[in-house]
Amino acid sequence: MARVEELIREWNQKSYQGAYFEMFAVLCGLQPVGRISLYEREGSISAGPEIIEEYRQKGVGAAALTLALDHAKMLGYAEATAQVRKNNTASIRLHKKCGFTLSGECVTSRGNEAFLFEKDISA
Repeated sequence: MARVEELIREWNQKSYQGAYFEMFAVLCGLQPVGRISLYEREGSISAGPEIIEEYRQKGVGAAALTLALDHAKMLGYAEATAQVRKNNTASIRLHKKCGFTLSGECVTSRGNEAFLFEKDISA
C-alpha cells in the first residue's frame, strides 16, 4: 500500500522516476472508458493509451491520443515516440492512424519484441 501511495504522490507531482509523467482519464460523456499517460523519454514524449474493450474501434483511442499529443506539444515537446508490441495489431493501427511512422524494432525491458514509432508534433 505504501508503494501505491508513493506512486500517486509522484503522479500528482507530474513526475515519475525524475521524468515528466502525467496520466489522464479517457471519458465518453461522463463515463470513464480508459486512460492515457504521457511520459518523457530522452527529451521526447511517449503516450500510452489504454481503452476498455467495448469502446475500442470507435475512435475513442485516436481522439484521446490526439488530445494527449496536443497537450504534450503545449508543454514544449516536439517529438512523440511509442514502443508497441509486435502482436498488438490494434495499437499498431492506432499509431499509424494518428500519423506515427515505423522507425525501428526493439526488445522491451520485459522481453517482448516491439516496433518503435515516431511522430513529429512540433507543427
